[in-house]
Amino acid sequence: MDTGVWRLTELVEEFTHRVLDPAFPCMFAARPVLEDTLLFGLAETGTAREAADLLAEAAGVISKEPEQIVVIFADLPAIGSLVAEREFSAEVLRSLRRLDRHDWPEATPLDPEDPRWVFWFEGVDFFFNFSTPGHRARRSRSLGPAWTAVVQSRSSFDTFAGVDHRARVRIRARLAEYDAVPPHTALGSYGDPSNREAHQYFLGDGVGPGQPLVDVEDLRPAERDAQPGRPAGNSTHDVAPAVSTPAPVEREGGSDARD
Repeated sequence: MDTGVWRLTELVEEFTHRVLDPAFPCMFAARPVLEDTLLFGLAETGTAREAADLLAEAAGVISKEPEQIVVIFADLPAIGSLVAEREFSAEVLRSLRRLDRHDWPEATPLDPEDPRWVFWFEGVDFFFNFSTPGHRARRSRSLGPAWTAVVQSRSSFDTFAGVDHRARVRIRARLAEYDAVPPHTALGSYGDPSNREAHQYFLGDGVGPGQPLVDVEDLRPAERDAQPGRPAGNSTHDVAPAVSTPAPVEREGGSDARD
């Protein structure tokens, strides 16, 4: 078996094991896993640009199937360092902004501190859950031995627990039992004046306030990079076909990426 395929299979199996744990806080996480609908990809060289290229392919899939959830893995040189994993996540977002061929909707502000803010990429209103091995106390944000991005359209939350306040209260209670730290104060519901989507992408491992990965200057339209796509000579396993489903797990499912 190709080394990349073997590694992707290994990561998918560990991801599945964690999400199907009965104690996992998000009760909805098991549903798409069991329904066999997740797509997976591996950025083999562990670069932000490679991860961004995979997310560009994910955007193409999600634009056609708005409820599709995609999981991207990357093995980073400094895996386990929360600081390095956070910076890598920020660089992925900056790379996406440079790759984006679409203007953001006029109603969407560039300031991540605005409660109306959403990260748009290739015409998709993305939500990102960045989970990493560096999250030790907040183990609900550690989904295996590699940097992991669980992504979906923010609008698709409404088809899961997004409109059910009682479900969110229950998830918060389960988070309190599962993690060694209290549920992060940044967690919220879109549309609430106090909610900040950008603060939820990468939660800290402690109880400090949430912080956005990018600021206004990172998000201003700038000179765009080359069109998204796999660089020549890259052996990434990606989304349709770049994000793929390795045997034996096949197309595993996902859930609301927020919690």
